[in-house]
Amino acid sequence: MRTLTVELGARSYPIHIGPGLLGDAALLVPHIAGRQVLVVTNEVVAPLYLQRGLQALEGFEVEPVVLPDGERYKTLETVNGIFDALLRHRFNRTATLVALGGGVVGDITGFAAACYQRGVDFVQIPTTLL
Repeated sequence: MRTLTVELGARSYPIHIGPGLLGDAALLVPHIAGRQVLVVTNEVVAPLYLQRGLQALEGFEVEPVVLPDGERYKTLETVNGIFDALLRHRFNRTATLVALGGGVVGDITGFAAACYQRGVDFVQIPTTLL
């Protein structure tokens, strides 16, 4: 594993790169402030990685949201689906949104995290590195 740090003063954060990191709770848990976690992924990534990601979050109140795959789903309607899940499960300001996958999943999840209750924590877990 290799770790790079994005230096932003008090807002600095690590980037961990390597195989098999998804199931390592020790890398993920320190970045989750509250008990509620919404994992957003898509229909291509979910069958490959979702279960392993959920296992790393054992002990948290976790809800998955599986989006359709593709750039054409980068819409406000898709963001509304994430908001609906957050509201349905009564997620509060201490919630963390985890994007499991890159591209559309990361963009949509990051946007939803920034907008929900004036912003909640966001963790990006890309599943490939280009």
